[in-house]
Amino acid sequence: MTFSIIIPVHNADKYIDGAMKPLISAYEKGYQLEVILVENGSNDESAASCNYYADRYDYVKSYHYGPIGAFRARLEGIKHADGDYLVFCDSDDEIATDMFDVLSNSISSYQNRGCEPDIVLYNAADSINREEKLFSFPFDENKVYSADEKQVFYDVMSSSDALNAMWNKAIRKEFVRRTDSFEGLRLNHGEDLLQTAEFIDKADTIVFIDRILYYYNQNSLGLTRAFHRQYMENQICAWEQFDKYIQKWQCTDNQYTDIVDKRKTLTCAIAVSNLIYSGISFGKKAEHLREMVKMPFYKKYATKDLPDWAPEEDVFVHNLMNRNNPFRALMLSAGKYGLKRFVKRLLGRKEDINNGN
Repeated sequence: MTFSIIIPVHNADKYIDGAMKPLISAYEKGYQLEVILVENGSNDESAASCNYYADRYDYVKSYHYGPIGAFRARLEGIKHADGDYLVFCDSDDEIATDMFDVLSNSISSYQNRGCEPDIVLYNAADSINREEKLFSFPFDENKVYSADEKQVFYDVMSSSDALNAMWNKAIRKEFVRRTDSFEGLRLNHGEDLLQTAEFIDKADTIVFIDRILYYYNQNSLGLTRAFHRQYMENQICAWEQFDKYIQKWQCTDNQYTDIVDKRKTLTCAIAVSNLIYSGISFGKKAEHLREMVKMPFYKKYATKDLPDWAPEEDVFVHNLMNRNNPFRALMLSAGKYGLKRFVKRLLGRKEDINNGN
């Protein structure tokens, strides 16, 4: 059994060695692997690092594209893959050392029962706290979920983002090649939601392994959040597409509508939080915020309720969004954040001077 590990790489030069180390170790133990590095528009040394591994190891392939984003990079990797099962990995994360042993044994056991699982779902852990599972899935191990037994997956997909990530799934290549509705989409945000929804929707068989086989790196940038102008447009597109699955999956009218609406509200809060706590200028924050609050999607969902599991920082911002004068409240918070950031930099420079740097 051969596994194709698809890794989109963008400005990840300082992480790529960590991602490759357990893969090299697994290959040296005798597992049949091919590693597909899909470098997309990096401006650091990522391209050279990918070429280094491809030149040194026959089972590593390196492909280079412009800034197409992780979603398109993953799709390009799928086109190049020759393995029986595809495993997806982010360039700043790591697989567990026993991943392919566990996957091989599990898939083989199902094959002996006459089943070729389309999707093998497994658990993950934070790269720092490696003993604690990230997800408490309501799925049964050793059970084959057939096409007419997937309602529990629809429930999870609709109510939370626990299933969104591509990095906790091994997917049968021949099944993946039948899922082509992504063509034409150009998303950098919200893409995992759609790709997973498509796979879950079309899979004939899904199995679950409640083992930690992947380590996710939070890759925190401190208090500064990243602002991308296309974030809201991408998310709106993703939710419009996801709504089509909701209409197909729900057994009764509006079964999933309320919780999905809350997730759309969370999207608005995340977009605002990423903006006002970003590193761009105060004036640009005001400009972009004015644009955002005029969007029909924002007007419809921004002040509705959040899901119970919404992160604390987004709950705080959502409260500001519901003030009598939300623009003023949000920009005041942005100003306080900017001042704290300025003082922190100033103190850092002072410390450097005192240390003679």
